[in-house]
Amino acid sequence: MTFLFIRETCLSKRHEEVVSKRLMLLQQTEGKFGDQNKEKVYQSQTVETAFKRNLSLLKDIEAAEKSLQTQIHPLPKYIFCEH
Repeated sequence: MTFLFIRETCLSKRHEEVVSKRLMLLQQTEGKFGDQNKEKVYQSQTVETAFKRNLSLLKDIEAAEKSLQTQIHPLPKYIFCEH
């Protein structure tokens, strides 16, 4: 009977160690997933900001191009003949 009690005590301690290590690993995993999610949110925001910036730059370039086209090829002036 004493042998079984000692064996049970050893198994109980080992079980506590395993459960403790499992909990620690789960917390580390959750931390890593949380970090990854934060990184994805940050990357998403960065991409959105870059897209808006690029769209604004494209509009500026198109406006400058239109302005230059008008300066290079002005609208034809009507020539009035005097009689």
